[in-house]
Amino acid sequence: MKKGTEILLAGALIWGLIFISCRSGHDEVASVANAKPKFEKYAQLERLYSIDVTDISMFSKESATDFDRVLSFDSRHNLYILDTHESRISVFDDKGRFARAFGRAGQGPEEFTNPNRLVIKDDRIYVFEGFTGLKILSLDGAYISKGVVNIENPLKLRAVGDHFYLLRGRTDPTFTKLEFLLTREDELFSGGQQLFSYEYPPGLRGPNYDFGWHDWLLIAEDGAFFYPEDNFNKYTIIKYSRTGKPELVFGRTYEIREYSKKAKDRFHSLYAGQIKRGEVQFPQSPPVVGNMFQDEKKNVWVIAGESSEDNDDPEFENAIDIFSEKGEWLSSMKSRSLSRFCHYHDGKIYKIPSIDSDTLGQSIEVFKIKYLDLR
Repeated sequence: MKKGTEILLAGALIWGLIFISCRSGHDEVASVANAKPKFEKYAQLERLYSIDVTDISMFSKESATDFDRVLSFDSRHNLYILDTHESRISVFDDKGRFARAFGRAGQGPEEFTNPNRLVIKDDRIYVFEGFTGLKILSLDGAYISKGVVNIENPLKLRAVGDHFYLLRGRTDPTFTKLEFLLTREDELFSGGQQLFSYEYPPGLRGPNYDFGWHDWLLIAEDGAFFYPEDNFNKYTIIKYSRTGKPELVFGRTYEIREYSKKAKDRFHSLYAGQIKRGEVQFPQSPPVVGNMFQDEKKNVWVIAGESSEDNDDPEFENAIDIFSEKGEWLSSMKSRSLSRFCHYHDGKIYKIPSIDSDTLGQSIEVFKIKYLDLR
């Protein structure tokens, strides 16, 4: 046997043992391997309305590829958008109509200093300021309290039940390794229960062109969560229970394809300096899973492969896969209505397109999922 083959086999064996041990000791985990979708067509998207957010600075440095940090919903399905530049929160009702706005820059009770994230829990607005500030407001913007929290490199924050689920990044003293940690936190963020950890194989200096690491993680409303097993090499997603126990492995057959010329040209234009200095490595192909969300039927929707955000082509049709709660591949579709920059809430999909280069207008396009009658 050739030496290279021995190394590959040994590596596969080691990875397999690690993967099994990460699941749940000796417990078996259900696995679903899908060769083809069950239905040719399963659902379609109906456009409902558009929300004009031209006057809201959504494409700030912090939220250029992470709109979850500036969008949140209350129990009546009103949408709250944080303008990190103007230190202001705008509210739209469940029909997309502007309702009110509050907040401004400052250090007063109902003012914000460098706000960078908001999340709503129990109809209270949590606004994170600077590196350690936290201000809690009512839904009308009235001051409730403030505090100091120390969160290292937050990547994703979601309110689930009585807790917050927090995904953050951690590196080593040499700034080469990168690890993702998911914890369940109380309101003090004083160090909660660790649910999941994942060492990002390329490390901190590996490929990271517009990669939405936060979007690779799907946190369901019941506290279960989903994460891809190896997001550069295969289409495999692992479902974990709310306590971090692996419960299901599913995916589909998938052909790794390189980025298109448009995407490569865009990346080289944006990151020419870093590439020339050898500071970052250019990725040959996009991550398999770009974003995930779970609908009202508990189906998992996956935006896979290269997306319109990569190649900056609004006419590009993104690849969408739909899996059942049990991991069955239900259907696939191509769509311009869905992309990596989308957010799901209460049966609606909120897509954030790029700023219109001609008018400089900005909007949020809202769609409803219509399931087809498959009887």
